[in-house]
Amino acid sequence: MSGTEKEQSNLPEPCRVGYGRPPVEHRFRKGQSGNPRGRPKGATNKPKVANGFGMKAAEEYLRQEAYRTVTIREGDRHIELPAIQAVFRAMGVSAMKGNRFAQKTMAELITTLEQRDHDQRFEAFGIAIDYKREWSEKIDRAKELGLPVPEPVPHPDDIVINTNNGEVRIEGPQTKEQKDHYEKAHARRVGAQECVSHFAAKYRRSKNEEKKAFYLEEWHFEQRMFDIITDAMRGRHKMKLMDRSYHPDASRAGETFKAFAEDRKKPPHERWSSDYVEG
Repeated sequence: MSGTEKEQSNLPEPCRVGYGRPPVEHRFRKGQSGNPRGRPKGATNKPKVANGFGMKAAEEYLRQEAYRTVTIREGDRHIELPAIQAVFRAMGVSAMKGNRFAQKTMAELITTLEQRDHDQRFEAFGIAIDYKREWSEKIDRAKELGLPVPEPVPHPDDIVINTNNGEVRIEGPQTKEQKDHYEKAHARRVGAQECVSHFAAKYRRSKNEEKKAFYLEEWHFEQRMFDIITDAMRGRHKMKLMDRSYHPDASRAGETFKAFAEDRKKPPHERWSSDYVEG
C-alpha cells in the first residue's frame, strides 16, 4: 500500500446524508434541548378527538361544540346550559318576536322530531306485538304436547302493551344475566317467606320474653328482605307476604327498597343491610 493510500485509509469515513441521517450541523447535541425557547406561554394541549368506528373528526368537533356549556343571561340572572339548547332558546325567542324564518325553522324541526318519534314508537309497538304473540303460541303449544316449555328472555308475559297510546313496557328480566339474578332473588324471597312464617309462629307461641324478642327480631329481618325484593320487582313477579308483622318497627311493602337503595350508597361498614340475594 502506498503512502497516499495509507493516509487516506486513516481518514474518517465521509458521513452519508439521507433519510434518518441529517447533516451533522443539524443533529441534536447531547445535553441540549431541541426546543431551547421552551413552550410558548399560554399554549394548551390540542383536544383529543375520538375517531371511533363510523365517526369523523369534524363530526366529533361539532358534537363537542353543540354540547359544551355556555353561560347566557336570562332576565336578571345568568344560567348555564348546552350550546345547542342556547341556540334553540334563542330561536324560540326570535320566533315569538315574529321572525318568520325562525318560526318556519322551529316548526319544521318540531314536526320532524315528533314524526320520527311516532315512527319509532309504531315500529317498536309492532315488534312487541309480534314477539308476544309468537312466543305465547310456542309456549302454549309446548304445554299441549307435554314438551319442555321454552323460557324466552324477555318472557311474553312480561311485555305489557298499551293499545291506547302505543306504549310498550317490559316488567321483567331482559337479558340472561338479569334472569339469573331474578331467579336468585326469587329463591331468597321464598326462603324469607318460610322464615317469616316460622318465626311468627314461634313468637306467638312463646311465653319467654327473651325468646319472643329474638323471634320478633328475626321475623322483622326476614320480612324486610322479602319487602326489598318484592319492591324491586314489577308486574307478575310481585308476591304478597303471609304472616306480615304490623309492628311499628317492621318494614312496609312499597317503601323498603328505597331505604335499602339509599343504605347501599353508604360505606360497607356503615350499612344496616346485607346483600338481599346472598344474605
